[in-house]
Amino acid sequence: MTLAILSATFYILSFPNFNQAWLAWISLVPLSILAHKSSPRQAFLWGWLSGTLAYGGILSWLIVTFQAAHLSIFLAGFCLLILAGYLGLYWGVWAGFLSYCFSRPVRTNQPIASFEQVERSNWMPFYGAAAWVALEYLRTYLFSGFPWVLLADSQVKILPLIQIASLTGTYGVSFLIVWINLALAAWPPKRLAVPLVVVAMTCLYGYLRMKSLSGEPAGRTLRVALLQGNIDQYKKWDKTYVQEIQKTYEELIEKAADAKPDIILWPETSVPGYLLQDPPLRSWLQQTIRKSHSSHLVGAPVMHEDKAYNSSFSLTPEGDLSGEYAKKHLVPFGEIVPWASVLGRFFTVLNELGGFTAGQNSPVLNIAGYPIGVNICYEAIFPNLVRQSVRQGAQVIANLTNDGWYMRTSAPYQHWAPNIFRAVENARWLIRADNTGISGVIDPSGRVIITSPIFQPHLLIGTVVPRQETTPYTRAGDVFSWLCCLIGTIALFA
Repeated sequence: MTLAILSATFYILSFPNFNQAWLAWISLVPLSILAHKSSPRQAFLWGWLSGTLAYGGILSWLIVTFQAAHLSIFLAGFCLLILAGYLGLYWGVWAGFLSYCFSRPVRTNQPIASFEQVERSNWMPFYGAAAWVALEYLRTYLFSGFPWVLLADSQVKILPLIQIASLTGTYGVSFLIVWINLALAAWPPKRLAVPLVVVAMTCLYGYLRMKSLSGEPAGRTLRVALLQGNIDQYKKWDKTYVQEIQKTYEELIEKAADAKPDIILWPETSVPGYLLQDPPLRSWLQQTIRKSHSSHLVGAPVMHEDKAYNSSFSLTPEGDLSGEYAKKHLVPFGEIVPWASVLGRFFTVLNELGGFTAGQNSPVLNIAGYPIGVNICYEAIFPNLVRQSVRQGAQVIANLTNDGWYMRTSAPYQHWAPNIFRAVENARWLIRADNTGISGVIDPSGRVIITSPIFQPHLLIGTVVPRQETTPYTRAGDVFSWLCCLIGTIALFA
């Protein structure tokens, strides 16, 4: 049990708010050793326990979120246990995979006493890394998907390393981390030689890519203003506070206008009402935009044919609507209840507006004369969804979000990290407006240019460069992950 707890502890410490990224490179060593000393069934149970503890720690902010919504702490604890237990299953399957493929004598259910009793394949660390990626990829899509805090997300500050995502997606970084972990667990030291060389070559590629991106000639630049209203989550839909909210954004836009930005970006659902169904609200917005003399991308809920959508709207400097993107991937239990016919009687959505409907229109909007790929909130953690907007011609990526739910926990920082990978994967500048922070600008190599403090009204002014070149990842997608799925399957049945 000690080894299972140790792996969970190291994993938790690798992510915000602890940010000990180096621990990710040894976090799975204790669990790997335990799996090799156990039968497949035992390894699965140890892995499940370790993963449940790891995600229980990482997602502990759920308790604070539920309490802020005045929901029962017992319900919060139950939901955290269910979610952590579900995510822990992936660790259980992975640990069982290691035991089944590499640590058991043929045709016996007896656990081995030590590594020396069984001749292990030199390929074991490689196969195990492939299996981990296959499971992360499965987690991205199964039951609508929940790729929150993928292992690679712990490394977002190590820029040379994460440039490999432009070839493999974020999963390539996870692969390297697990490969090193398993090579360490599968001592002797010669097992480390190949993965260390690959990591070194990856970093060399990263340095060269960053150098090429920094030295490329800049085309026309776009000046952007990012609004962070810091509107209390429980004031947003209370009509008592509409004028207060409007005044906050009027003041931010007035300051932004002095910088003469091409685009002003608002957070998710920042307009306090249904934009198209509330004539006074729409009139106020148009008047405010006209004073700024800039194009705007505004987050607002909207009704179409009695269905509610979480949308973003592009508006011209004259205040005219020029495009709409409705969020496609909705947050389970936050915006939609999965399998509503069965679960609807037990659960309701947490946001005050009720349930939303998933949109179907293109995420690429023409703003200030350039195609901008829009994603809303939770969509930023799905690599392929953002990739599709670049495939459709987006030259800049824009993320509108509202992290007011998370309060002052580690969640805003966990939610911010995947945006760095989306910029690297697609070689695009990324701009993000968050109601309570983190708002910021990220360049195509993942370098954070500017960010905001959390839970403060804030205005950010930055410059981005629209880009047309595409990366191998943008063009080919998750081919690397598919190969890992194939390798893991071969290792399982060979």
